[in-house]
Amino acid sequence: MTTIGLDGGYVRHCDAELGHNFEIIAGRVLAEDGLQRSVGFVRSVDEHSRTRVQHAVAALGGAEEDLRVFTDGDSALRDLQLSVLPEATHVLDWYHLTRRLTVLASVINGKEAAEKLPARDQDRLSEWMDSVKWRLWHGRAAGAITRLHSMLGVMARLSVKDAVVKRMTKLSTELLRYLQNNADSIPDYGQRYRAGERISTSFVESAVNQIIDKRMSKSQQMRWSPQGAHRLLQVRTSVIDGRLREDFARWYPGFTANDLALQECA
Repeated sequence: MTTIGLDGGYVRHCDAELGHNFEIIAGRVLAEDGLQRSVGFVRSVDEHSRTRVQHAVAALGGAEEDLRVFTDGDSALRDLQLSVLPEATHVLDWYHLTRRLTVLASVINGKEAAEKLPARDQDRLSEWMDSVKWRLWHGRAAGAITRLHSMLGVMARLSVKDAVVKRMTKLSTELLRYLQNNADSIPDYGQRYRAGERISTSFVESAVNQIIDKRMSKSQQMRWSPQGAHRLLQVRTSVIDGRLREDFARWYPGFTANDLALQECA
């Protein structure tokens, strides 16, 4: 089984008139034997974006029908997966899913909701929120979606139309849309966890930090052109994977011979 994680990040554009930021796709391919390959590219300028991930998978001997692709459920990443690896199984990252659940639960159980909502309605929403998370953990996306519809029905009937109700409604609607868009990618997380299988994209987060954040967006605060960022990403991923020397030897056939000559002179 080969596992792929894909995520997106943004860096500052060097030309403000063309946009404040542009997106970079970063990811990591993990083979069962522990070998890995990193990928990073700017799709808007990369002529090989459709095959870059495929080549990384092929380099580790992966077969498309035996792949698991993890993303945060972003529609652009889903489209990329479907266009590049259509036979792979997509898995929605549990971490990003629970983050949405946690934000909504904190509003429902918060002090402002306790002050503004009837106690019976708040208790019901809180209980149903726990039910939504339980159903998702056990891969029951349809049940979670049905429960969210019920929650939205309660919120619509509330006579108190203030900020906390509007915020709960907004978050619930966004979560409902998110689940509907990714219902086919929600496995039984509990079963996978007990079997020691991967349920989150933590390995992708570290890849994004290595490939994008560490050099391009955290403390550096640099501005980039899409072309310049893309070229740096190719060098960066080669360095991370320890392939830079191998790549130079392939690009420049005389590279290895020159190195041996220098060793003899020394």
